[in-house]
Amino acid sequence: MDENNAINLREKCGHFRILVIGRANAGKTTILKKVCNSAKDPKIFSPSGKKLRLATVKGSAERGEHNIDNELIFKSNPKFIFHDSRGFESGSVNETETVKAFIERRAASETLSEQIHVIWYCLPTDTPRPLLEADEQFFNYSGSGKVPVIAIFTKFDGLVTTALQKLRNEGKTRREAMADATEVAQGMLTADFVDQLNKMSFPPSDYVQVDDLRNEASTCIELINKTANSLNDDTLRLLFVSVQQNNIDLCILYAMKQMLESNSSSVRASLNYTLMYFPHVWSVSLVTQISFVPL
Repeated sequence: MDENNAINLREKCGHFRILVIGRANAGKTTILKKVCNSAKDPKIFSPSGKKLRLATVKGSAERGEHNIDNELIFKSNPKFIFHDSRGFESGSVNETETVKAFIERRAASETLSEQIHVIWYCLPTDTPRPLLEADEQFFNYSGSGKVPVIAIFTKFDGLVTTALQKLRNEGKTRREAMADATEVAQGMLTADFVDQLNKMSFPPSDYVQVDDLRNEASTCIELINKTANSLNDDTLRLLFVSVQQNNIDLCILYAMKQMLESNSSSVRASLNYTLMYFPHVWSVSLVTQISFVPL
């Protein structure tokens, strides 16, 4: 894509929009907090932009009402807009059709900022039922059109605990079981989740394994990296890389790649486009204020 067009589209779009699908207690909110570097819950806005009280939203959810068009926005990173398909895991035709219709309606929008740019599909691994009927229906029949889907395997530490117990039941000593548990859990993850999803008609674009996110030091850098890699559209990748604030190395990687691949003969134009990969650099006019002083 032409560099100026990419910059203009990013400026017009302004937000990166993500649909988050997953069962209750799949760790969705924790992941979003990590991605947005926030200790607080997101603010919730109606499709018209009205701020909603959390008590009102919870009350609606308890009555079985949920508006997937509501927008979840974190103060720490308002450039991300999230949509939550809460209730999708129950597998009723009504709920799965709501998600499918939402994806199709957003895809039909001619406005880039209103489209869904990526889907994060959260699957808890500490469960006796790896894939529910709703999961199979989504990956076998519904799909996401051209929107990339990243399958996020959450609570892997719980699967390790399950593997540990399995090994103990097989007669392993505690020390032996602890030494082998992670490897066995990895095999269970591959057999029960990855292999099954790969057999589906619309398998995920990529997979991310998430360990214990209760640890303050844990991050979602792999999720950030794989999301960027899944985006085939240069403008969307530019938008995502510049919006995320977790991985400066990713910004440097794509900025340098862009600089090396640039066909522009103008140093200023190439510099403008390269800087756009970095968080908080939103006005390319700032570049014109830089003066180069000879040594």
